[in-house]
Amino acid sequence: MPDPVAQRGEAVVRVAAAGLAPGAFNLLRMGAVPILPTILGHEISGTVESVGDPEREGLLGHRVRVHPLLSCGACDYCTTDREMMCAQNAMIGHAVFGPEAMGRYQRFHNGGLAELVVVPVANLDLLPDNLDFELGAKVHDFANAIRAYKLADLDKGATLIVTAATGAMGVATIALAHEFGVHRIIAVGRDADRLAEVEQLDPDLIRTVALQDDDGPQTVAGRIRAIAPQGAHAAIDYLPGGRGTSFIFGGVRVGGRIVHMGVNPEPLVIPPAAFSVNCISFIGTRNGTRKDAHDAIRLLSADPQRYSRLITHRLALDEAAVARDNFSSRAEPMWMAVVRPELTSADALGVDS
Repeated sequence: MPDPVAQRGEAVVRVAAAGLAPGAFNLLRMGAVPILPTILGHEISGTVESVGDPEREGLLGHRVRVHPLLSCGACDYCTTDREMMCAQNAMIGHAVFGPEAMGRYQRFHNGGLAELVVVPVANLDLLPDNLDFELGAKVHDFANAIRAYKLADLDKGATLIVTAATGAMGVATIALAHEFGVHRIIAVGRDADRLAEVEQLDPDLIRTVALQDDDGPQTVAGRIRAIAPQGAHAAIDYLPGGRGTSFIFGGVRVGGRIVHMGVNPEPLVIPPAAFSVNCISFIGTRNGTRKDAHDAIRLLSADPQRYSRLITHRLALDEAAVARDNFSSRAEPMWMAVVRPELTSADALGVDS
């Protein structure tokens, strides 16, 4: 691809780290990426290489992360911290969501799995000095988790179910639990061994429930209730498929909430009456907002070592397909993965010990 050139209102960022997310690979495999060829990668950090406006030259050389959400910035959703609902909402290097989003996406459909990327200047966030490029690239994951926590609206001392707990969003949510006063995490996933590794993040906080092929609603709810007899106050659900989203319902206490961000296509098998009788709210959401990202930057920079341990894979740019295959096959554990374009496959750091 030719090197991008910044037009007015734009900047070219030299990529230092780009996060890898299975969702982008899934969209590509499903034929849901609207413009091809394209460069994937919506989680981006680096340094400002060039700008399209002379008055913006003060940004040159600054360390930044790129906020990936594109939106109009002026509608009711954008002005009330809900820009993911904007009719023009799309995501750099990822996908189109809003019915009027294609215009902006056409300009910014190429993402961060490259040496250089062009982005709107308005989407740049300066990185604090103590926040490295790798965590800077993964701010979006933590912003998503913060959005889910806000919607769960937990009181201090709450018990929280987190599904897909062995993935990036699961571990991000678990690592942030102390910021939201959570007393107990019930981590739900499909692999008992990998759940045991997640439990080591905080053995006093985390208990695990492994989903099995022959599970039904009562068996999963029973395992959750064995840990929290009165039920969990809320569940944050990242399951991208399968019946587990329905199965956790019985583990949520009366008056609780289920926040779903997994975009699970499997139909719920819960009758509406069960939501009504138990006063349980089901809240769907997609992506954190700019405010959530700023909250994430603040929390990550307050204790970067706590969160950098979640990055398990560091890969060269020509190894992105390795991560894609790992996400697909689940052949090895992978929490968070980043690509470092300056690395070659010979000196990539690979899996952390």
